[in-house]
Formats: sequence, structure tokens, C-alpha cells
Amino acid sequence: MMVHIRPEPVSPSTLSTKAENLKLLPGGNNLLLRELRLDDSAQVIAWRNDPVLGKFLTREKLTLAQQEEFFRKYQARVDDYYFIAEFKRSKKPAGSIALANLDFAAGQGEVARLIVDPAARLFLAEMFDLLLEFAFEQLGLSAVVANVQSRNKAAKNFHIRLGFQIEKVAPKAWWNGDDVITFRMSRADYPRLKQAWSALLLDARED
Repeated sequence: MMVHIRPEPVSPSTLSTKAENLKLLPGGNNLLLRELRLDDSAQVIAWRNDPVLGKFLTREKLTLAQQEEFFRKYQARVDDYYFIAEFKRSKKPAGSIALANLDFAAGQGEVARLIVDPAARLFLAEMFDLLLEFAFEQLGLSAVVANVQSRNKAAKNFHIRLGFQIEKVAPKAWWNGDDVITFRMSRADYPRLKQAWSALLLDARED
């Protein structure tokens, strides 16, 4: 399956441009991306405060007021796209994922705020694929990076399985003193890697 990549990166710099980009969000076999809304706040804090799902995300419980304040600040950012992945048929939320710390001059963004609901674990590859498609095809970025805690073995293995390369390791850079591994995927490598993981992009299987 061929993936058509836009030849030249774009350089959005305003909220109006961000709004235009958000009109063209990709959909997959089972999931689609939509921008985070204020009324997602309760779901986000439920995920983040879960002792298993939030283990590697935060050092303290998140309150509804904190999430709502974060959302208001997020709305003013042009370097941050925060998504809820939801099932196309039922509209149930499958998880959250963001493309943050965008540097359009360098052509790079960072995977952030990744949470996959326990009922949607089989669809994690599709969540990543939708984000990467948006990053490379819609925004025209040259690379996407992901900073992963060294102790988070599941996340490390998943990035490697998708073909991310280890760019660097920062010793004791996590808030808890753990090492941080920076993974990187280039726009040039994405079509080839997408073909390799296409078996993970399941046909519609939502119950």
C-alpha cells in the first residue's frame, strides 16, 4: 500500500491555521481522531488517575479543575494538537494522544499524553498511525519523536516494534530519576514502516 507524502512541509503559525488543519483529521479502519473538548475532562482525569494507566504519566492525582484549566491554556497554543481517538461506529473513546512541542522551523513534533483505554489496547497501532499520518501528511513534518521512561518496558517495546529509532538517552531526566529514551521516526521512513506494521491495523473489530 502506497502512502503519498506531501513534498514540502507547511509552516502554520496561527490559531486559524490550526483550526483549518483540524478539519482534515484522518480516520482508520476502526478509529478516528478528533480534537480534545472541554467535556472530555472527566474521562481524561479518570484515565490519568488510574493506578495502571497513569503510572508513567504523573506524580500526583489530577483534579477536574486542573484539567479544565489545562484545556483552556491548550486552546491558545499553535504548537500543540491534543486528540481523543474514538471508535468510528460507537463513538466510544479509545484513548488520548497528542502532537506537542511542535517546531515548524525544525519540522519536528513530539508524541505526548498517550493513554490507551484497556478495552482498546488492540488498536494502539492504529492510534499511532493516525497521529503519524496527520504529522507527516497534513503538517508536513520531517520527524516525530517520543520521550519514553526507561522503566516503561511496554512503551519501549512498542516504539521499537513500529520502527522508531533510538536517538538519545538522557540519564535520570524523568521526574522520578529514571532515564529518558528519545525515539525518532522520520517522514522518509514512514511509508516503508507503515507497510511493515500494516498487519497491526486491524479490520473493523469493535464489539
